[in-house]
Amino acid sequence: MVPSLPGYAFSQRPPRVGVDREFVAGLWHRLMQRLGYERYGACGGDFGAGIATHMALSQPDRMIGIHLSTAEMSPYTGPGGPPLSPDELAYVDHIARWDETERGYSAVQSTRPQTLGYGLNDSPAGFAAWVLDKWRSWSDSGGDLDATFGRDRLLTMLTIWWASNSITSSMRDYYDNRWHGTALGPDDLVQVPTAMAVFANELVPEGKPPRSWYERLYQVRRWTVFPRGGHFAAAEVPDILAGDIAEFFTQPRQTPRSSHGGLQRRNDRLA
Repeated sequence: MVPSLPGYAFSQRPPRVGVDREFVAGLWHRLMQRLGYERYGACGGDFGAGIATHMALSQPDRMIGIHLSTAEMSPYTGPGGPPLSPDELAYVDHIARWDETERGYSAVQSTRPQTLGYGLNDSPAGFAAWVLDKWRSWSDSGGDLDATFGRDRLLTMLTIWWASNSITSSMRDYYDNRWHGTALGPDDLVQVPTAMAVFANELVPEGKPPRSWYERLYQVRRWTVFPRGGHFAAAEVPDILAGDIAEFFTQPRQTPRSSHGGLQRRNDRLA
């Protein structure tokens, strides 16, 4: 199942605030259960990684595992948490410096998405520049988008966004998650098996997270750092990503809990 996030492409966004990662996680749980699946896995990158995380936090008994291809969610590091290691401190410092120069888009989209939307909807060239700037910066492109993705693929992606008039509604993700999102607390820990596929080869590198950083939040059972591929791994190196997902979700393992909360002594295959 490959559902489209609310407000993207041809999926409408509910006319309300609070459509954050946790809200969409609830939608995906209802979708899978209405389709007849009692247990399932989830994979995602970017907002999808955050949604998969909240799926695992909210209904862990239904989740066989999650596979994440970008570092979307940060663990709790507030009062009461363990001190950061030198590698973790270096990663946090790198992200802070990256934010100072690269996160202007997020500041606008999370505060004035509607205002920005008028300008992007009015100018195809402006819209393309706004979107493709990130595809260039966050991909393993060497600065050459045509060579990495191909002009037709990029134009198809932009045309779907443009024809569905969904750039503004998609930017509401930033607004809702910033102002109405569900924050992680010290007791939040993903208890289901988690795979982290690290594609950290962006043209403007956001940094390679140390494994210990994500073990603060996830039960990391598989950690793979790939020599190529960036933020858009599904479009850049689809065969590599699909292979990693398939290997993780077909590994036999013990199911941590039954639907009644008790331990099960049987092996499931992730599917």
